[in-house]
Amino acid sequence: MKGKEMYILAIETTGAEASIAIINEQGEVREETSTQKLSHLQNLMPMLDLLLEKCRLTIGDMSVVAVSEGPGSFTGIRIGVSTARALAQALGIGTIGVPTLQTFAYHVPDYQGVICPIFDARRSQVYGGAFRWTEGNCVEVAAGDAYDLSALLEQLKFYLEELNESDRWGHEITFFGDGIDPYKEKILEWQHSSLKDNIRILFAPDDRKLQKASSVAKLALEKYKLGDIKPYIQLKPVYMRKAEAERKLEEKS
Repeated sequence: MKGKEMYILAIETTGAEASIAIINEQGEVREETSTQKLSHLQNLMPMLDLLLEKCRLTIGDMSVVAVSEGPGSFTGIRIGVSTARALAQALGIGTIGVPTLQTFAYHVPDYQGVICPIFDARRSQVYGGAFRWTEGNCVEVAAGDAYDLSALLEQLKFYLEELNESDRWGHEITFFGDGIDPYKEKILEWQHSSLKDNIRILFAPDDRKLQKASSVAKLALEKYKLGDIKPYIQLKPVYMRKAEAERKLEEKS
């Protein structure tokens, strides 16, 4: 990468693995990922320094800071958003908040089936949504939200039932996210008990299953080109529900 171009710095800390990426206006992207789980505070800035060195850039070359805004780990979201705000304030540049669930569509931009990320929110609940690429556009099939798993699966079933039989790829769903491990068996039970035989259910491989800063960067680049940039003070986390500690406190009161 060369200096004196437009560069977006993208931060992903909503899951177990932190990552950071830089993308230019041509869509060329470089990424660094931490191999240490849940150590975002210790690893984020060293990863940034390493990535800048590999790209032969400085932090002052960045034009915008983008961040995966949530949902996900509450602590991880706070770390990412706080870091993005601090960097943008120090550099005097704008920010882009990127919906975490939608970034999974950018893991597989050539995939024609339904992309369904799910994050484990405990108590048989997930943060989830569903997306699909249609004529080069990422279309929302099920709104990103906090769901009972059964409610999200019911939305997917309704969507599938409304599809034209000739839409072969629409009858394939690939699940992503850390919700795969705890809920895989329930999803397969749903497939066998509720869906037609022509519906295919797949699960993303490990190298594509979790959040990636490179996908944050790709979606951020689209938002940048649309002028969807905000001052750092307006950048907010998106939790989608209250933290466990807050809910327990409310239940006691």
